[in-house]
Amino acid sequence: MSATKIVILITAGDPASIATEITIKAIETQKIKKNINLVVITDPTLVEEYKKLVRSNIKINVIKDEIKFSDYKDNYFNVIPIKLNNIVEYGKPNVKNFTFTKFSIIKTIEVHNKSIASAIVTNPINKYIMYKSGFNFEGHTDFLGSLSTKKKNPVMMLVTNGLKTLPLTIHVPLKNVTQLITKDLINTKIKIAVEDLKTFFDIKKPSIIVTGLNPHAGENGDLGDEEINIIKPAIDELKKLTNIYITGPVSADIAFAPHKRNHYDLAVCMYHDQALIPIKTLDFDNGVNVTLGLDFIRTSPDHGTAFDIAGKNLANPGSLISAINLAYEMSTHKNNA
Repeated sequence: MSATKIVILITAGDPASIATEITIKAIETQKIKKNINLVVITDPTLVEEYKKLVRSNIKINVIKDEIKFSDYKDNYFNVIPIKLNNIVEYGKPNVKNFTFTKFSIIKTIEVHNKSIASAIVTNPINKYIMYKSGFNFEGHTDFLGSLSTKKKNPVMMLVTNGLKTLPLTIHVPLKNVTQLITKDLINTKIKIAVEDLKTFFDIKKPSIIVTGLNPHAGENGDLGDEEINIIKPAIDELKKLTNIYITGPVSADIAFAPHKRNHYDLAVCMYHDQALIPIKTLDFDNGVNVTLGLDFIRTSPDHGTAFDIAGKNLANPGSLISAINLAYEMSTHKNNA
């Protein structure tokens, strides 16, 4: 394998989902950067089944060298094999798939940590099935944080062309958001983001806006006082840092207008939908989920398992392709930092 190639590892995702389908389609596309070598941690038998679905003739190559990947083959589906001990039905989530899905993530990180691999890309998992199987994490992001040697709080960032957003709170009911927004949460997540924007995106001094929680950013307290008592004091404290431009709280209904987006690198949002709606509105098929604050690069498609279309050869690999290419760009910036 050429020394100039960057190795990116891909997890299996939920085997009943669109994960294997979009992985095959992504590997066969011409849209992935030329100097990327992709290695997937999955069951080759599962790949053979999905090859029939998407009418693919790609050949499978089993990787035995998990350090330098010297047995990698171009134009093949390169796989580090793990065993799936269950018959998969397309589009039907099953708790019996939990062990396979979880082990693929763990194995991927283990291989990354001992090898020349530069990044990992995770395929979608179904959190409901994971929870039913005893998964004690809020989601992918928190689980990956537990496997990171840094043991920091991992931070989710969404990326598409021309916009990056960071939700301060993620998978929590809207009624709980007010209780969770604190100065410490704002300061901690933004500091992690600033550090990683510099390392992985080559943004030396990020320009950041912070949205308000309430309509019109609270209208001077008439529509809520979180902006006055929590958000603005946190921003004022962050303004003392020399490695950041920061402003806010900005009313969320104008934060993502074109004339606003041109003037900041990252929008820090109060809750899940506030951050994801603009990303998916701008470019639904190519959004990428990035985890900051880890000791490895991790990207993921910005969509779920899509069980409703699994097994129908309808899945669009665009978001996975974007996640792979972004992982490459982040790896390049890190190597040049």
